[in-house]
Amino acid sequence: MSPKRRVAIMTAVFAAVGVGVSVGIIAAGGGFSAPGRPILTPPTAEDIWVVGGNIKDGTALDYSLTAKSEASSLDSAQVSMVFTEAGDDNWNVEFTIVNGTGQTVVENTMTMSKELTREGQLDESFRPYFDPIQSSIFAVREMEYGDSPKYLVVGAPWNQIFYQSSEVIVRVTGEETVQTQAGTFDAFVLSYKLADKTSKIWVVRDMPLPVKAEVYDPEDNLQYRYELVRASGV
Repeated sequence: MSPKRRVAIMTAVFAAVGVGVSVGIIAAGGGFSAPGRPILTPPTAEDIWVVGGNIKDGTALDYSLTAKSEASSLDSAQVSMVFTEAGDDNWNVEFTIVNGTGQTVVENTMTMSKELTREGQLDESFRPYFDPIQSSIFAVREMEYGDSPKYLVVGAPWNQIFYQSSEVIVRVTGEETVQTQAGTFDAFVLSYKLADKTSKIWVVRDMPLPVKAEVYDPEDNLQYRYELVRASGV
């Protein structure tokens, strides 16, 4: 029986007894495997992680970043983001970028939603700097596994990557104490493999974005690497 068929059957069974669809996915083998969490005990609201959560007026996040995009790349760059209220449920985000190659300093302010998606037009002169940020530090925004929220539970699926003729699931594979330049955090680790190297993203429960990542493409080339350097106002 195919995995999708099992999901459909188990979802129907759990729905009949009043248990949510996400638990049907868990029971079908595509979901959570955390020890000590019974199959009929679904994750709670406290296990849900939301992109952009805990940002406040004046929050500042600094990252070190090496990343490539289709149009440009950043190498050993320092990326600073300062958030201020913009009304209409938006943020004004002030970016300051120091690219390690040639120490280029770029500043730009843009409006972003509370979920950290861009609102309005992008200054084309800023695109070569923003695109690598969007495809790395902000890439977690695009991770969706069906209609399920992002659960910080070992075994929880976060994303599906379709590569060649196979499907790779990005999921929470463990909990680790991770060291960054901003300090030491108790983090949940998202990981997956497209070839030989394992891509990892470290997510902390009360932080609005991941605190660290090292991600590889299907040829085992580094796609992006970043690490939180400083966080204030979170």
